[in-house]
Amino acid sequence: MRKQLRSTSLNRRGFLRHTAMLSGAAAMASPAWARCTEQDQPLLVGTGKADITPPLGVGILMSSGRELWEPFDEVRLPLWARAIVVQKGKRRIAIVSLDLLGLAGEAIGGLSQFKETVAAATEGAVNADDVALASTHTHCGPESIALSDLMEKDSFKTWVDQLARQIGSAIRDAAGSVRPCRMMVGSRPAAGLAVNRRIKTTRGITSVRRQVPPDELIGPEGPIDDQVRVGAFMDESKKPAAILVNFTAHPVLEMCIKHVSPDYPGEMVLELQRRHPGAEVLFLQGACGNINPPTMDRSPANAQKYAGRLAKLVDEALGDLVAVEGNELNLRWKAIKLPVRDLTGELQTKPLETRIGAARIGNAVMVFLPGEPFVEIALAIREVSPFPYTAVAGYAEDYIGYIPTDRAFENGGDGGRPRRRAPRAPGGGKKGGRGANGQPPPPRGGGQAGAVETGGYEVGPGRWSRVATGSEKIVCREAIGLLRTLRDEG
Repeated sequence: MRKQLRSTSLNRRGFLRHTAMLSGAAAMASPAWARCTEQDQPLLVGTGKADITPPLGVGILMSSGRELWEPFDEVRLPLWARAIVVQKGKRRIAIVSLDLLGLAGEAIGGLSQFKETVAAATEGAVNADDVALASTHTHCGPESIALSDLMEKDSFKTWVDQLARQIGSAIRDAAGSVRPCRMMVGSRPAAGLAVNRRIKTTRGITSVRRQVPPDELIGPEGPIDDQVRVGAFMDESKKPAAILVNFTAHPVLEMCIKHVSPDYPGEMVLELQRRHPGAEVLFLQGACGNINPPTMDRSPANAQKYAGRLAKLVDEALGDLVAVEGNELNLRWKAIKLPVRDLTGELQTKPLETRIGAARIGNAVMVFLPGEPFVEIALAIREVSPFPYTAVAGYAEDYIGYIPTDRAFENGGDGGRPRRRAPRAPGGGKKGGRGANGQPPPPRGGGQAGAVETGGYEVGPGRWSRVATGSEKIVCREAIGLLRTLRDEG
C-alpha cells in the first residue's frame, strides 16, 4: 500500500507541473479534473443502465446454513445493472456493476453461456470476453449464488434469461453513447467504516457480532482495507460522465429484511447522482470476505446513513483527482485451478476451475476476482502491482464461495468450513426462514459465545467455501502475473 501511494504521489506532481505550463496559475487553483485539455482525452466512454429487479417470488436468501429462501414482501428500491463502455479505436471493453448477491455459474446455466447471451443482447457492441461482470453483494437481492433450491424454480430461470438480456441492453446503450473522456483517479481514507469480522479469542475465532468476555478477547484476526478508491471519466465539459467507486465492506445493513434493496452501495450511488447529475456511478465491491461495517443495525435508515458517509469521501476524492497517464486499453482473463475440499474437509483430486481478470486503462488497472476473497488477498495484490493505481473487485464473474487465507484455514471459524452445495431437500426454500418471533434465525450452534467447534467459534451463515489451503497463494500469484502481462503488452 505504501508503495502504491508513493507512486501515485509522483504521478500527481508530474501532472500538476504539466497543467501549470498549459494553463498557468489560474488553472492550478481549480480542481484537478477541470484542468484536462482536449489533447488529454484519447478514450471514448459511454454509460448505460437497466432495471434487473426480480419478481417478488424470486426471493431472498434467509439462511445459507439452512439453505432457506423466502419470497420478497416488497421492493424498497429497484436493482440495476450499470454499465460503462471504454473504447480506443476499434477496441472496446465493458464493465458492469450488478446490484446482486453474486452470480454462481450453476445457478444461471453456466457463466460462459450466460455471458454469450449477454453479448448477443448487445447486438455486436462487445464480445463476451470483453465484458467484466461484478456484483455489489447486496443481501437484499435474489438468492443467485446457488445456496438453495430457488435456482430450480421456473420463475428464477425466467428472471435469469431476462437478466442476461437486460445486462446486454445496458452495455448496448453505453456503447451507443460514447464521448471523449479522460480517466482520473483518487482515494480517501475511510476510517471507521469497516472492521475485520473474524475475532481472535483464547477459545478460537468468533464473529465480530458476538459478545466476548474481555479476558478471552485477543483482537481482529487480520487487517481491513481502509481506503475508498475512485476512478472518474471526465468529459469535454470537465464533468464526470462516469464514476467508479471501489470500497470494501459487506452490504449487510438490510440483510434478512424481506424487501428488494441494493443496500448501502445503491444508496451511495443515488446520493452521488444527486450531487453529480448526468454521471453514472458504478460500485465495485472489494475483497470483503472477512470485512463488515462496524455495526449490524439492520434498517434502511442505517444503510442510508452509511452510504452518506461513503459518498462524502468519494466527493472529497473527486475534488483532488490525479490524471491517469497513457491510453492503453485492455481486458484479459486467466484460467486458474484451486484446490477443493469435500464436505468433510478432505482434499479432492479434481480442482475447482475458475478465472480471474484485469482491465487496464492507461496506468490504472482493475482486478476482477471470483467469489468472496478475504481482504488480505487484495492487499497483497496491490502491494506488488506494477501499476500505480490498482483497484481489486471481488464477486466478479463466477461466485465460487469464500476464498479464505491460509491463516484462516489454520485458525478455523468463519469461512473455514467446506461450503455445502448439494443435494438439497425438495422444496426446501420457503419454509423456516424466520423464527417464531419473525426475526432471522439464530446462527447454528445457538448463537452462544460458548458454542465452540473444532478450530474456533461456530459463527453462522455465510461461511461456505469449497476451496482449500493454498488457494490464497494461487490467486495472488496468478493475479500478479496477469498484471505483469498487461504491463509488458503495453
